[in-house]
Amino acid sequence: MEVLFRHSRIRKGQKEMVKDVLNALENGQNLLAHAPCGIGKTDASLSPALTYALEHNLTVFFLTPKISQHKIAIEVVKGISEKYDLEIPSVDIIGRRYACIHPYLQDLDYDSFYTACEQMRKEEMCPYFNALNPPDKKEYYKAHQLLQKLANLYRTPKLHNETIEIGEKFNACPYEIMLKLAPSSKLIICDYFHIFSPKIREVMLSKMRRRMDQLIVIVDEAHNLPQRVREHLSSSFNIFMCKRVEQEMKEMNEPCPPLVERMKQWAEERISKNIEVEVSKDEIKTIFDFGLDEDDLIPYLESLGAEYVEKKGKKSALIKLARFLSSWMDEAPSIRILRRRGEHFFSLSKRFLDPSLITCCLNDSYSSILMSATLIPPKMYRDILGLDDDKTIIRTYSSPFPTKHRLPLIVKDATTRFTKRNAQTYRRIAFIIDQLFDGKTAVFFPSYEVMNEVLPLTNSKPKHIQKSNMTPKQLHELVEEFSSNGGLLAGVQGGSLSEGLDFSNNEITTLIVVGIALEEMTLETKALIRYYEEKFGKGWQYAYLLPAMTKALQAAGRAIRKESDKAIIVFLDERFAWLNYRRLFPSDLQPSVVNIDEAIVLSKQFRETSK
Repeated sequence: MEVLFRHSRIRKGQKEMVKDVLNALENGQNLLAHAPCGIGKTDASLSPALTYALEHNLTVFFLTPKISQHKIAIEVVKGISEKYDLEIPSVDIIGRRYACIHPYLQDLDYDSFYTACEQMRKEEMCPYFNALNPPDKKEYYKAHQLLQKLANLYRTPKLHNETIEIGEKFNACPYEIMLKLAPSSKLIICDYFHIFSPKIREVMLSKMRRRMDQLIVIVDEAHNLPQRVREHLSSSFNIFMCKRVEQEMKEMNEPCPPLVERMKQWAEERISKNIEVEVSKDEIKTIFDFGLDEDDLIPYLESLGAEYVEKKGKKSALIKLARFLSSWMDEAPSIRILRRRGEHFFSLSKRFLDPSLITCCLNDSYSSILMSATLIPPKMYRDILGLDDDKTIIRTYSSPFPTKHRLPLIVKDATTRFTKRNAQTYRRIAFIIDQLFDGKTAVFFPSYEVMNEVLPLTNSKPKHIQKSNMTPKQLHELVEEFSSNGGLLAGVQGGSLSEGLDFSNNEITTLIVVGIALEEMTLETKALIRYYEEKFGKGWQYAYLLPAMTKALQAAGRAIRKESDKAIIVFLDERFAWLNYRRLFPSDLQPSVVNIDEAIVLSKQFRETSK
């Protein structure tokens, strides 16, 4: 089978991955692919998948954890279309909320938006939705003509932002445009949860008139999938939200129990002097007793919340409470936690533990390709995601980049171990950063707390510092400033700066991973360790060590993005040299263990030979 490939030359390692993807497709298998940066994973997966889908009447779903990663998939299909003069119908889908152009709905929060949007559609009150789903049969022909016009525009694949602009031009809901184009598309580019949220998946497949066994599913950055699913299925509620529920019910002239008083009294007694305690499912029933049966309570809260949004045009805590209680009562493996976040501020959360209950749907697909530069060890991901052993093949590829282009080191002179965190340690880390600084240096810390302690002690300038809750635009501007002016770029492991952004012009010539980003030993972390120990006998590795090493390796991967890049990569913490961590480095990335004086000498030699 000739594979549709947009480039004139196939890279080292890429050819092997293309062959493995084809083999998985032909045998209806799942492929777990650890493929380091530079192999060209998107081309190596999409090219054979599209080739096979076109010949066998299948649909390819390309799933990403971030909207910013959709662009490369669009570029691949555009390149193939142009090279082979082919029309490959494709659509880039984002969530309904992010595609919305209705001025009334755009400012609502997640829960309120979806409730209000659903109600407006049901009541035929949204003109943008009605443009493609006319309530009046006389308008069907007009809607059909509009859809035909849109289909013609999509002979060339378009990014979601272009679809939003087209929706604004034609006064039509961009999300509905995406859904209407999906049934005729061979490639769907979208977020994880268009497949891994059962309700969204059901709607998508129903509209596309497709079943899971007619899909080829490609999961990009698959190392993110377990945590993303756990986060998506977890929920929380707090005493401030209780106050908002009371206020909303008062505004709606509805009787409301004293939720704040009840929660405060119960929490004070239950939590005592602790920061957090585990609670049972039934303990909160006395707080949220509205005088209704369980089966009636959630519909009542949702209905009242929807009415509040419609009348007030504001987001509703009633809807959030309804969603929280629905999740709280669910019996899926989880831990329920009461936390104290201030003298009189308490929160409840239910933390989901087992993503495989959702991700096992990949076993029902025609074939699935899960890929990442840090899918280490792949067997762990097979276990955690619930992939069938007999249907899953595992492949590990070597980096295509010359090893002489990088100098990997473990500097053992400092640590961010909690018991060692003090002023002297922070000064030592700052000193080491300054000694290795070369004007194009990136440093990734285990947390904002450590970063904020160390950075003021460094003399390296100019500093470009990631802050929590930065928007994608702000992050882009931060990277642009660093790329243009050089200096010290500082971020956190596991953040958007260390995973979601590309540095493709050798902007980073020294990269320092400071410390190991281990999860705080909270009740949730302990519960996850226990759960994986009981299920796999590997709780400590699966829930604690490996996720932290994945963050470190993802951060380290920012430095070398193409064949000509050259960089010094430093893992700054004595623990990286310990056996438990050392054995988790990929076979093609084996750092030398040195002290800071040796690191300075080796770095100087590397820079001189790299000129």
